[in-house]
Amino acid sequence: MDSELENFLNLMGEAERAGGRVLHELTALASSAELRELLKKVGHDEGYYAGELAAHVRRLGGNPSNRTGDFVDKVRALPDLRGKLELLNRGQRWVIRKISEQTPSITDESLRAFLIVMAQGHEMNIGALEAALARGLQ
Repeated sequence: MDSELENFLNLMGEAERAGGRVLHELTALASSAELRELLKKVGHDEGYYAGELAAHVRRLGGNPSNRTGDFVDKVRALPDLRGKLELLNRGQRWVIRKISEQTPSITDESLRAFLIVMAQGHEMNIGALEAALARGLQ
C-alpha cells in the first residue's frame, strides 16, 4: 500500500474516531430529545466511517491506526454547547475538503466510491445540525 494513501486514510480514521467521541460527549450535554437523537445518529455515522476506513487500509495491505485525533480536546475547551456544535461542523467540513483533495488521485474504485459516499454523509449531517441550531435546539 502506498504510504501517502495509508497516512491519509489513517488520518481520516483518527478524525472520525475523534468525531465519534465528541458526539458521544455532546449527546450527554443536549437538553433537547431531538438534538440528542440527531447527535446519536451522527455519532453512529462517525463510528461506521472509522471502521470502514480501517477495513480499506487492511484490504489494501496497510496497517490501520487506532489513535484518536486531537479534535476532542479542541471541542472540550469551548464553554458552550452551541460553540462545540459549530466547531463540530467545521471539523466535518475539514473532512469533506480533505476527501475532495485526495479522491482524484485514488485509483481503487471501491475506496474512491466509499470516500465519496462518506463526504456526502458528512454534508447531510452538517445540514441537519445547522437546521437544528437554526431552530434553537440545544
